[in-house]
Amino acid sequence: MLGKDILELVNQESFLNYCFKRNSDDVQYWEEWLQKNPEDRKQIDDFRKMLISMGQESRKRVNDANFAELQHKIAQSKVNINPKSYPLWKRWGIAAAAVLLIVGGGLFISQNTGEIVDIVNAKDISPGGNSAILILANGQKVDLEQVANGGVMSQSGIKVVKKADGQIIYEISDVAEKTASDQYNTIETPIGGQYQVNLSDGTKVWLNSGSSLRYPVKFVGAYRNVELKGEGYFEVSKNKAMPFKVNNSRQTVEVLGTHFNIMAYADEPVVKTTLLEGVVKVSAGKASALLASGQQSKLEGAKVNVIDHVDLEDAVAWKNGYFKFNESLESIMSKISRWYGVEVIYETIPERDLTYSGKISRSRNISAVLKIIGFNSDVRFKIEGKKVYVIK
Repeated sequence: MLGKDILELVNQESFLNYCFKRNSDDVQYWEEWLQKNPEDRKQIDDFRKMLISMGQESRKRVNDANFAELQHKIAQSKVNINPKSYPLWKRWGIAAAAVLLIVGGGLFISQNTGEIVDIVNAKDISPGGNSAILILANGQKVDLEQVANGGVMSQSGIKVVKKADGQIIYEISDVAEKTASDQYNTIETPIGGQYQVNLSDGTKVWLNSGSSLRYPVKFVGAYRNVELKGEGYFEVSKNKAMPFKVNNSRQTVEVLGTHFNIMAYADEPVVKTTLLEGVVKVSAGKASALLASGQQSKLEGAKVNVIDHVDLEDAVAWKNGYFKFNESLESIMSKISRWYGVEVIYETIPERDLTYSGKISRSRNISAVLKIIGFNSDVRFKIEGKKVYVIK
């Protein structure tokens, strides 16, 4: 039987060459493979027919350069929608859509000319990016997008340096050592923004869109306390003498030195803490739990539930530059809403017990992401300004 989902095959150059009859060696390989696995021939043939019906089989009209471009964009697209809840024929359609649409490029083969062209969508919405507001101890607000790379912001002997890759780093002079502990800064990312801050103790924090972090410019005392709203990924520098605490309105996470992600948006019913390395203690009122690597806590109401062996890639996909879904459509649309800065309006309510799984780059325009998701469901999307309608 076919060992791979049809969705995985679209990223194999040899399989695409077979479908397009572009390479005799690859055609021979797959024909021989099908002879040895005749039970899979119908599935493969049906998928090829679907490509033809969607206008993708244009062997006689597509030249080598265009075909090479198509293969390159497929390889770079990071598309992998895998709706296991759907029958096989619909999964074929999604795979064909991945070839046709190429998330973020809107690439397809023109049936009239055979040339590769880009889908132009005047209503399209660009993805978010590196943007944040830094609030200094004196209340001054600094738009980090307006600060040049390498730019320095000074406050009482403390330097905050902006780096080129969307991050700021704190540098404290000897003169500021005595006064810095009384000063707090806050970094806020807007909807559609993200940023990284390197704290004075060496801890690195990545903030997702619509989030904020309040922290002392220099840590003193028994604990290193910070306050998080929204979602953040932490790589905490080790210091057994001074544990690190992440506080928000619903829970506290205490660590010595570890890597973890906290998702604590005010409009989400559940606070998720996912541990990638080390040990942390999660406390919420009278409830608490110790997490080991690979575990996740879910705070619902006053109860802390611990889940073993979670998909760690899911929790930190945003930090690594892509969406990784394994959830309901409503949950997916919440993430899209925060990243693209759109309001989602449901004209039809999707099935909440249906799970969608997939992986899509966060650097793509919203129309490309919605088109791929649309092929994975019975709903469609309409973009009007900064509103996205979920319709039948």
